[in-house]
Amino acid sequence: METVAAAGYARGAATRSPACCAAMSFSQSYRAKAARPPTTFYGESLRVNTGRSALPARQSRAASRAALSARCEIGDSLEEFLTKATPDKNLIRLLICMGEAMRTISFKVRTASCGGTACVNSFGDEQLAVDMLADKLLFEALEYSHVCKYACSEEVPELQDMGGPVDGGFSVAFDPLDGSSIVDTNFTVGTIFGVWPGDKLTGVTGGDQVAAAMGIYGPRTTYIIALKDCPGTHEFLLLDEGLLARRFRLQLLEPAN
Repeated sequence: METVAAAGYARGAATRSPACCAAMSFSQSYRAKAARPPTTFYGESLRVNTGRSALPARQSRAASRAALSARCEIGDSLEEFLTKATPDKNLIRLLICMGEAMRTISFKVRTASCGGTACVNSFGDEQLAVDMLADKLLFEALEYSHVCKYACSEEVPELQDMGGPVDGGFSVAFDPLDGSSIVDTNFTVGTIFGVWPGDKLTGVTGGDQVAAAMGIYGPRTTYIIALKDCPGTHEFLLLDEGLLARRFRLQLLEPAN
């Protein structure tokens, strides 16, 4: 499956109010460096080339250094990569907590009921049992992170206070299970979310996001992340050892999209 950048997959935070459908560690240190060269991909070193793109002037020096030195190494754990990619420990914690929730959703998609609940959300879509389960897991993960101030979803579009701080915290909008109506046909479905700084989810745009991501649940489960100050998209594969890096792309959008 072609990786599409989650950063470009926002569902209109500026056009829907609230921005409930904006789209876009557990991890163990795992590096099988003895078995394979972890820093090569198709024979090329996986170094991020930022020579042609100027970093935003408002970016802090620490963030600039992180963006310039970030490299996606095959076999990096999610936590290892995020530590290199951003100095913001709160953002790292939030993305790891969301990854943990996706690990559970990945299992539930395969085993939970896909029956209807006789309810519809505010957009007229029928709410399935698996939708509501994924929604609950993601809200719980955001609350557990202690760094999320507000959150909303396609199933619960009203802002929910997650108890996190405004200063240094984030607000998150997500679709818990995009494509849930086709789960029983055994097609790929996914989770999509965007992360904004502070306590605003209305009057904001996709460009204001500090991070966006999607989880893809198919024969394999992958977690694809885009960070504002780190070029490209980064794909992590869920294995028994945790979420491990397996692919990096500088191209953000496929031409057809």
